[in-house]
Amino acid sequence: MASSISSVQEEVRPLDYVAALDLGTSTCRLLIAAVTPEGPQIVDSFVRVIRLGDELATKGHISEDATMRALSALRACTQKLRKYKIKRLRCVATAACRDASNRDLFLKRVRISSGLELEVISPAEEARLAIVGCADLLDTSTRYAIAFDIGGGSTEIMWMELFADKLPEIIDWTSLPLGVITAAETMRSQSPEVIKAFLQEMRAAVAKAAKALCDRSFIHPHLRQRNVQLIGTSGTITTLAALHMNLDYYDRRRVSGMGLGPETIRKTIASLYAMTLEERLLHPCIGPMRTDLVLGGVAIFEGIYDVFPIDPVRVADRGVREGLIMELGRA
Repeated sequence: MASSISSVQEEVRPLDYVAALDLGTSTCRLLIAAVTPEGPQIVDSFVRVIRLGDELATKGHISEDATMRALSALRACTQKLRKYKIKRLRCVATAACRDASNRDLFLKRVRISSGLELEVISPAEEARLAIVGCADLLDTSTRYAIAFDIGGGSTEIMWMELFADKLPEIIDWTSLPLGVITAAETMRSQSPEVIKAFLQEMRAAVAKAAKALCDRSFIHPHLRQRNVQLIGTSGTITTLAALHMNLDYYDRRRVSGMGLGPETIRKTIASLYAMTLEERLLHPCIGPMRTDLVLGGVAIFEGIYDVFPIDPVRVADRGVREGLIMELGRA
């Protein structure tokens, strides 16, 4: 099994520094790690919600406001990178840059403003990197696993075979053009009744896609034999875990790796739907940047869970950037 990523608690003398940047539809994330004999050790990081895809669903492009937020975040990342002698760096962009009509202009502005060269990766590569990042949380005593990654502009569901001595192999996967940012943009300024109907339609659409994956890959027999585990790598599932734990502030060390059972999931989602907008806004594990995103993410998760009601759902506060760091460290 792949080695895990740890955080440096004291000064280290690394062989090399490596860095990974993930520009998503919702968030800009950077990790800088020291490569040591024990594996990559995180020495610095950066996370900022930029909502790059805030007009993608309705207008098909990256807006000027979103561009300025992204450029500001990327310049901050450049400043962090300059503090270290980076041996290997990989900067990737996902759904917003894949789908935006003004992608080329946006990438050019990124190069000029920050000096960073963004690589727009495919949904398949995005899914693969997410799995690499959370592989050490999977239990190889179970032969198969389903992983899901609910992003800002797309959602990936992966069907995998597990091995004790190497990374999981993706057997089949599906990518849906649904994410928390595109959902929020569609729901903006709509009445509560319209929002409720939209969330149910999105849940049904996700369930239909998940069932299609289940049918073509003959997953049903393995589900009946309880030979499948379920892991989520998205902010949606980590938010549900934090809500269940009633944390005073979000703590990834307490959230990542925990399991959520069916009753816990049902009660937590019910409590979330019962919250007012103000209650979501003031909750320390939701807050102003995710207030309008969390309901769409939960509807997508419910669609997945309708088809794959596996107990427990493993929570992974990991993703593409952790997968990049693992691969850069091994390189």
